[in-house]
Amino acid sequence: MAKYRVMYHEMGSPELKRATMESFGEAYLRAECEGKGWQVIFIQSAEDRNLVERLLHAMTGKIRLRFRLGVSTAELCMFCEIMRALYMAGVQMLQIIQMCIEEEGNSWFKKRLMVVQDRLRSGDDLSTAMGDPRCVKAFPLLMRETVRIGEANGRLGDSLARLITTFKRAVETKRETISAMTYPAIAMIVFFAVGAVISMKIPPLLKEIVGAKDIDKIYSQLPAAIRLLFYIYDHPACLIYPPLVIIGLVMMWRLGMKYHATRIALTKLQRRVWMIGSLLYQFALVRFLDMLAANHETGIQISDSLLLIRGTVDDALIEDSLGRIHEQIVTRGASLSASISQHQEEDVYPGLVRQMIKAGEESGKLAEMLRPIVDFYENQAKALLKRTMDMMTPVMIILLGAMIGPVIIGVYKTLIILSKAAAS
Repeated sequence: MAKYRVMYHEMGSPELKRATMESFGEAYLRAECEGKGWQVIFIQSAEDRNLVERLLHAMTGKIRLRFRLGVSTAELCMFCEIMRALYMAGVQMLQIIQMCIEEEGNSWFKKRLMVVQDRLRSGDDLSTAMGDPRCVKAFPLLMRETVRIGEANGRLGDSLARLITTFKRAVETKRETISAMTYPAIAMIVFFAVGAVISMKIPPLLKEIVGAKDIDKIYSQLPAAIRLLFYIYDHPACLIYPPLVIIGLVMMWRLGMKYHATRIALTKLQRRVWMIGSLLYQFALVRFLDMLAANHETGIQISDSLLLIRGTVDDALIEDSLGRIHEQIVTRGASLSASISQHQEEDVYPGLVRQMIKAGEESGKLAEMLRPIVDFYENQAKALLKRTMDMMTPVMIILLGAMIGPVIIGVYKTLIILSKAAAS
């Protein structure tokens, strides 16, 4: 049985309540709650935490990360789920925001919700309140526009449902992308740690067994791997250089991502990374297609939709392409399919995407045509991720062997050289 966190309110009572329950699955738990007369707002796995939160929870059982200056996509998804459930239950928006403030654990986000609450009390609608300058960092442009369209056409519940779907897919995509990047990072740390331990342990051990004077006599005859170990042992400060180089490269990468020209160049470089580049590209493509379909279903115009997506797709080449396509649609009146089929866009979007968009525009069912290829590329990305993770284990073993093997051989060669020197 698994543990789940449940947020609900009892029939006839708008008061939000939380409970932690055990069940064989979400469907069984939902049926159990409905049998008790509870109106379930959302159900979340109790183990659905990030790695740092799980480690802290394992060590202390109580500590939670609360000191953050921002709001995560997962928190926005939960906020939309609560808001939609209460809205569909007939609760007034001002009361919904008040309930969310009472339940919110992120103090930074809570302050922004208080601003929204004040704007609602002054007579503003929800999308205008979310657009307050103090709140724009908490509520993305895509969310504000989707809420505005929902308020305008009287289908706010449907707009929130599409936002929830988009946010959930984004959370899952981010989680799987981090999973793909975490294993190589851990492997790199392990390699460095093993190398450091070997460098600090093998040289003094050889000096103790053989003798420091004998080592000095035959130093020039020692294998390269053993000479390298002695050099690192005599100059331990050089162990600091690899972490500093990695930290410097990461900082330069993040700085380069803030400027358009370098962002394009770095994204092209990222695409060339074996398997990882293809994986990140496919996840970015899934985000683009999913948001395009959701925006079209909500009723957002294609030109406006491209601008909204451009700031959230997290791929410089796709973002640059969307800017060009938007310009062609606005200035020349071109269709999306004609703009995306230009020669300069062929390297950005696969042929299947271009053909499906063309068929969707011609049939007037763009969203229905996009959904199958969203699922296709998402499944393809997940399969690539699984294949990458499966290959990491043997690659890590080979690299460890390539590191430790020369050292072991070098130790035996050193002993052989010493025995020959003693015999002569």
